[in-house]
Formats: sequence, structure tokens, C-alpha cells
Amino acid sequence: MRKIASTFAVLLFATCATAQVATDTVKIKLQTTAGAELAIDGDVSSTNIMSTRVPVGKHVVTIRYGSSFERSYDIDVTKNGEISFSFPIGGEVLIDCAPKATVVVDGIPVGVTPQTVNLIGTHNIKLQGDENEYFDLADQLTVDPLENLTRSYTLRKRPPRLYGMVLANYSVCNSFGVTVAMCRKWGGFVRMSISPKYGEGWDDKELSFRYNDSGQYIYPNYKREGTSYVLATAGVMRRLHKCLYAYLGAGYGRSFQRYKAEAENDYPEYVALSGAEGVAGDLGLIFKHKALLVQAGYASILNGKFGEQKWHSEFYVGLGVSLHKKKKSNR
Repeated sequence: MRKIASTFAVLLFATCATAQVATDTVKIKLQTTAGAELAIDGDVSSTNIMSTRVPVGKHVVTIRYGSSFERSYDIDVTKNGEISFSFPIGGEVLIDCAPKATVVVDGIPVGVTPQTVNLIGTHNIKLQGDENEYFDLADQLTVDPLENLTRSYTLRKRPPRLYGMVLANYSVCNSFGVTVAMCRKWGGFVRMSISPKYGEGWDDKELSFRYNDSGQYIYPNYKREGTSYVLATAGVMRRLHKCLYAYLGAGYGRSFQRYKAEAENDYPEYVALSGAEGVAGDLGLIFKHKALLVQAGYASILNGKFGEQKWHSEFYVGLGVSLHKKKKSNR
């Protein structure tokens, strides 16, 4: 009986002692910058994060990075106090760029310049601007613990791309055409336009007439039906902006008004009252949005053929696509 009582007393004392120890310890979490090691009271963690139970009271946390950096911090652990402690030792790099660019660190985008990045150790960075206007820029940075750096960069401008352009045109005189062009900073174009029934049933004469029994001129009733039109021009093109091109050229054009007689059979069915033929001028603008092209132009045939018409002018519009070969950038 005495032996049983003694054993019970020992177990009770051990239980109380364990409960007292548990009451006097706190589980805490320690964290530092990735790549560094931390230790508490000499107990070293193999990573930058440690969760451990420590007695209430003062402790020493040591942060190491490589063989050249070591720093110690004192902490005070209480029962109801702070249980998470952070000791960042990373450096800061302020990255700026002209023009503004996206900062990519080790393949991960982190923001647009100017951008402050927390780093430690050696890292690969890339600056990405408008891919159609600028080359990317790559660099490698080495940042020591708690170091503050500033880096400024300038992106190198790409030369303009060489674009091929193909557009379908329609003019106010009911003619259809096509524009073919190539341009980098400078370039050239060729444009042709023709009415659907060019040359069909046309007569390059003045309106015919005859006398009536009283000796008066009798003109038949002619109804205007359209214009016989053909134009071929070529010239230079200039890139005004990344999305705007202008062109100017010259060539040959021929235009006559078409009329139909609605009277007796002794009058020509079709005649041309006035027209122009000879040197033609051509100018316009092409707006580019991605691969889509929109065109607006003006053409004029400068030499009047007969009648009162001294020249023939027309406005036209066009719609088309741009073509280019995307080459690998020189970074």
C-alpha cells in the first residue's frame, strides 16, 4: 500500500511539472528574407521560416546571409504578447526607365516604372516597352542585404517596320480600284481605278442637234447616266506616325460624262458632253490600326478634253489590310 502511494505521488509531481513547463512556454513564428538563414538561441533553421516553442523571456535571433552578413536581434517573448516576428534584410532597388516600361524580375512581371523592388542576391531583370516601338532591355542586378540602389535605363527605339499594304478603293464617280504600297519610313504606292463599263457605248462628241421646220435648233432630251473613268498613278509615301501614312503621286487619267438620248432615232444614243484626259495627280492618307487600313484620297485629271470642263476631280475611300514579317528583336 505504501509503495502504491509513493508511485502515485511521483506521477502527480511529474504531471504538475509538465503542466508548469507547458504554461511557461509559447509557440512563436520567425521569418526573414528568402535566401537567408535564421537561428534562435543558436538553434539554426535550414530555411528562412521557423516555427518553434520557446520559454517565456528574452531570446536572441540571428540572421545570416552567405558568409558576409550576420545580424542579431533581441526579442522578448511573453504569454500574451507577440508570437510572430519578421526580420527582413532584403535590399531595395528603384528602377526607372524612359519611356515607361514593364519590369520583369526572373521572368515575373512586378509593375511599371518607376518601380521599387525588394531584392537580395543576383537577379535577372528585363524592361519591356511597346514591342512595336522599342527593343526590350535586359540586365543583371546584385543586391546586398539592406542595400538601397537606383537604376535608370533608356529603351532603344526600333526602326519602323516595313509594311506592305493592299486596299480596295471606291470613288464618288462610281469607279473601283486598288492601291498597293510598301513603306517603312519612306515608301511608294501604285493605284489604279476604272469604272465598271469603261469605254462601252461612248462617243467623244458634242451633243448633236437638228433643225425643225421653223429653222430652230432642236436638242434631244439627254439623261445623264454616269462617268467613263480610268486612272493610273504612282508616287511616294511617307510615315507621319506609327499609325498614319501620307502619299503623293502622278499618272494618267481619262474621264467623260455619259448621257443617253431619249428622243428620235437619228440622234446618237450616247454622247459625251465634257471630259478630261491627260496628266493626273493623286494624294491621300492611310490610317493603320493593327492590320486594318482605312484610306481617304483625292485625285484630279488636270487637262480638259473638250467642252467647258477644265479638269476632273474626285474623292475616294478605301479599306484594306497591312502585311509584314515579324523578325526576332535585337535585344
